[in-house]
Amino acid sequence: MTSRTVAVLIGRQPVERYSVHRGYVDALWAVGAVPLLVPAGAGASLDRCLDVVAGVDALLMTGGGDVDPAAYGEQAGALVQEVDADRDRVEIAMVLAARRRGIPVLGICRGIQLLAAALGGTLVADLPSAGFDGHWEEADQCQPVHAVDADSGSLASMALAGAVEVNSIHHQAVADPGPELTATAWGADGVIEAVEDDGALGVQWHPERLLDFDRRHLAPFRWLVST
Repeated sequence: MTSRTVAVLIGRQPVERYSVHRGYVDALWAVGAVPLLVPAGAGASLDRCLDVVAGVDALLMTGGGDVDPAAYGEQAGALVQEVDADRDRVEIAMVLAARRRGIPVLGICRGIQLLAAALGGTLVADLPSAGFDGHWEEADQCQPVHAVDADSGSLASMALAGAVEVNSIHHQAVADPGPELTATAWGADGVIEAVEDDGALGVQWHPERLLDFDRRHLAPFRWLVST
């Protein structure tokens, strides 16, 4: 059987390097896919990136800095971190192209936020200042730190594969999923932890960093290459 090719969108972090956590790549190899890394910064050709979408089987949006508030119609504040408007521009265009083609899209952490912004949603720009604590647990990034509750029968429930707790390394989150996506998982404090639509899934946690702890977290990557 021919392996599916997945475009993995990556950003600049630090600014002089393109980088991605190896867990995304390892997870795709583990489920039989071929990862194709696509740097989506200032040097990227939008036309060629859209050509990539035309030739792959799925799209994976990875973590990184904050989505530019301008992408969802708001002004940038002092608490926004590591904004890369060039990356946003390329990734939003690629998400929209993937949706038009009907290929599956998976967004993780920043990826769920970018997915929501691309499809008409809005974000919480900074969770602590909005009254939500306990979501930036970088020291424990490879183990679960809080509970998450997903709607029965949802893609989010499938992605958890029976797990009830996740890791958490984010200070932004989806506020309103917009007209196309539906929120289907939440933390105990009400923060949205997953959004979805037919062929699209965004999760706020980092399954790629939980694989050594619990291989059930391969589930969203299996979904991506089997949809």
